[in-house]
Formats: sequence, C-alpha cells, structure tokens
Amino acid sequence: MQTAQPIKEIETLSKLLLVGLDVNIWSGRKKLRIEDLGPGVDLPPAELASLGSKRIMDPEQIKRFDNLKRRAHRLLESEGVRFLGGYGIPNDAAPAIAKELDDIQREFGVEIKSFLDNYDSNFDAWAQKWDQDPKWQAAIEKAKTPKEVVAQRLGFRYTLVRVVPDKSDPALSKGLEQEVEGLSGQLFREIADAAEDLVDGSFANKSSVSRKAVSAILKIHRKLTSLAFLNPGIHLVAEHMMSVIEQLPKRGPYEGGHFQTLQTLMLSLSDERNISKLAASFAASAAQTASTGGVPAASVVIEQAPASAGAVVASAAVIEQSPSPADEGGMSVGELLDEIAGQQAAPGLQDLSSVAAELQARAIDGQVIDTQMSALGVATSIANIPMPTTQDALDFCM
Repeated sequence: MQTAQPIKEIETLSKLLLVGLDVNIWSGRKKLRIEDLGPGVDLPPAELASLGSKRIMDPEQIKRFDNLKRRAHRLLESEGVRFLGGYGIPNDAAPAIAKELDDIQREFGVEIKSFLDNYDSNFDAWAQKWDQDPKWQAAIEKAKTPKEVVAQRLGFRYTLVRVVPDKSDPALSKGLEQEVEGLSGQLFREIADAAEDLVDGSFANKSSVSRKAVSAILKIHRKLTSLAFLNPGIHLVAEHMMSVIEQLPKRGPYEGGHFQTLQTLMLSLSDERNISKLAASFAASAAQTASTGGVPAASVVIEQAPASAGAVVASAAVIEQSPSPADEGGMSVGELLDEIAGQQAAPGLQDLSSVAAELQARAIDGQVIDTQMSALGVATSIANIPMPTTQDALDFCM
C-alpha cells in the first residue's frame, strides 16, 4: 500500500520553482611549476606543501564575468531561498526573474565574444608587463591556453524546473521532504545574514541613516513577504517590519528615536533564532486572537536596574501571555509608564526612547517566554512619539 505524500510538502512545492544556475568562468591561471622559479630554489617535500598558481591573464579582464555571476546570485538571493543546490523562488516571481536572468545571459555572451576577440592582444600585454624579469615573462608565455579551450570554459546557463516528489515509493522522497521542512529555517538564516550585514554597514558606530538603509530593509521585507508560505508566522514578521517603516518620515536622514527603532528592528532580525521566535510568537498570538475574537493581553514585569548618568534603565524580565495583568501580579503598560514617569531621573522623552529601545532589544532575546508582539509594538510606539515632555507621551500612550 502506498503512503500519500505529506500535504504540506506537496503544497509548498506547488508554490515553488527551482532555479539552477551554472556559470563557468575561466580562471586565467595555470599551475606554478618549480622550473618557473629558476634554479637553486629549495622547496619543502610535496607531501608537506605544493606550489600555487600563476596568472597568465590580467585579472581585470576576468572580472567582467565575475561581476555578472555575482549579479545573478544577488538576484536569486533577493527573491528566493537556497534549495537543493539552487534557489527556490515563488511562482509569482518566476517570470520577472527569468527575464532578468535572460538579460544577464545575453550580456555574458557579449562579454565572451569581446574577451575572445581580444584574447591574444590582452595575453601579450600581460606577458610584456613582466619583461623586467625574463623568467616570469617566459613562464607566462609557455603557459598560454589556446583560445578554443578558453571559449569552452566560459558559459552562463540556468534552468527553471518544478520539483515533484516521487509518488511510487515514499522512501525515495524522504530526503526531499527533509529539504522542504528545512526551507523556513534556511530563509531565517538568509534574512539574519542580510540584516547583520545591514547593521554592520549602515548602523554600527553611527547616529543616523539615510533612505538607502530603509530601501535595504524593504528588500528584506519583500523577500519575507514573497516566501511567507514557508512558515505561518513569516507574513506577521513582515507586517511588523512594515508597521515600523510606516512610522518613518518619507525622507531621511533618520536620527534619534527613528534611528533607534530601525536599529533595534535590524538587530532583532540579525539572529535566525530570534526570527524563528518572532514568527512562532506572532503566529500563536494571531491564532489565539482568531479563536477568542479579541486581542490577547500581555503582562510585563520589569526589573529596575541602578540608574546611570541620570537615566532610568529598565529591562523586560518576563513578557508572557496572560488573560489579565492583575491575575499574575504583573504590570500593565499603563502601570509601567506610571512607574517610569514617577522616577525623578526621567525628565524627558529621550529617556523614554532609551527605555523603549531597551525593551525592544530584550523582548526578542532568551528572556521571552511566549509573545513579543505587544512589547515590541508598545516599545516602538513609545520610541517614536514626537512629544515634548514625558507626561505628554504618557498621556498619549495611556
């Protein structure tokens, strides 16, 4: 008796196409031989070390192909997720991706023709560059690769296919099932890498960012949105990202609370475990809301740390799902703000922004038990309220 393929696996594969990218680039190198080094050279035994390679072509002439290869990979990384040695892309994105890959393929072909047309002259120019040392020039000239061979080592191809599990024997599709199950985790890793790169490149050691950084965040958001079918919480993470971005002015630079909010958002997405927690938490919260027909409450218990430099430092010790803050002896958002307002060391909104940024950062770490959505939303709102005084901000939030 045949066992039916898992429904989730088939459903996911029906929404995904596999792109295989095959780009061949001639290295422009040949093996460095001992005779190239001249007599009297003492080398270690071959079992211990081996010689490297020598360039027989100007690397600038090869760079054009590397650039096109990177462009193709960036395209697929921005729209898809690594899958079966290639990239899994959503059905809806396939036509546009195929069109751009066709454009890159045509450019690659043009560059191949140009490279081969000028191959001999470029090779001679590279060899002449080393004419001050005859042995190096001779080593290059002796290693010249025929143009016909080089032509066979340059190429750009891609394939776009649908992956279908083998229904004849479930055992044959076991590996495929595992690959499909791991797709959401792979997506989280790729999002975390992109967010970490953005933090390092645009936020580290800075106090403001331009609209360019927001554009990069929107690219991450687009990838999450297009691949949301991989995990029930992904589209909620994407919605949270957009709720933060929508609070920003249309133009930068973004400083102060806006900068802190964007930085905290990217830090929360720069760890795949945090993204997984956020997705699971948002999905659980949405499921409870749907089942009860209301908005789930959250209790917040804060732990007061010693004040430093006239500022209040608070950390979210527990953020958990509960029917009512009073039931668990927890603190409601209003009570939390009352306590902050009651501290003499909290004279203005800047302190609230600092507290909010800290709350956001802590809300997605290991201290979180269940739901971060309420804490993240509240902290984001506090950090971005353009109120002139602490009391105005408290009145607005409450």
